[in-house]
Amino acid sequence: MLDRNALKKHLPGVVAAAVLVLALLETAQALVSPFRAPSDNDWQRAAAAVRGGFKTGDLIVAAPAWADPVMRRHLGSLVTVAMAARLDDAAYGRVWELSQKGAGTQTRGQETFRKRFGNLTLRRIERTPAEIKFDFVQLWQQARVTRESAAGSVQCALAADRFACPDSGAHFVKPALLEFDFGMRMALFAPPVRGAAVVLQYDDVPLGRTLTVGAGLHHVWLRKAGQGDVTIEVLVAGQRVGRLTVNNRSAWQPKNFDTGAFAGQQQIVRFVITSSDPSSRHFGFAAEARQ
Repeated sequence: MLDRNALKKHLPGVVAAAVLVLALLETAQALVSPFRAPSDNDWQRAAAAVRGGFKTGDLIVAAPAWADPVMRRHLGSLVTVAMAARLDDAAYGRVWELSQKGAGTQTRGQETFRKRFGNLTLRRIERTPAEIKFDFVQLWQQARVTRESAAGSVQCALAADRFACPDSGAHFVKPALLEFDFGMRMALFAPPVRGAAVVLQYDDVPLGRTLTVGAGLHHVWLRKAGQGDVTIEVLVAGQRVGRLTVNNRSAWQPKNFDTGAFAGQQQIVRFVITSSDPSSRHFGFAAEARQ
């Protein structure tokens, strides 16, 4: 058994050696990383290849996600607002992926093209796109928005660009371009309120096999002013088909809820948003009914 006194004697030396090894590894990483990063010429050549094969309706993505601004610097004229602010990539049949350092977007489908441009890898992935039967953000004016509590239900009035809720200060529900995880999403801004549920109800929604919902807290800095969780429940014909709970640590990760039992039907869909601590909860969500 190692003598405890001996261990104490050698511990400072062991810690110093560990710190030295860590410093050497970080130095090596700093020296090697610039040689692994794509050059401007790599991006220019890859962008030319994308432009040569791009078709209207294609999607362009970068991996890792933090490389998206660089990708848009070279291919921004092809990146529409709808593409950049999409719920996810399921509605796109052809995806151009520009990746570096072994990263990938985990886009499913058949790889039909792959080529290296220096330290940049370009892939084209093809698959059958999801059929969007109803976009809840795009068709936001078809909703009925209420605040529901033990005291009753309060109707929020439809205005030019939002639903304005009475007796609640600046509370409203509206479509907006919101920031989640340093990326933009077209979503419904629907912050929770204290002591009540914010409910969006859509009547006669044509349903497919899934209902996809993405949700999060807008603005990475603003959300730090609060701590509460926000829950959104999804009900179809009065039956709960799923729920999402988001907080300061949550990322935008769309979930597919099974609506196969209602496929081919038109049903009432309700989104119920609650939080026990709604302070500084700048909540937003997007949803689509898909075949």
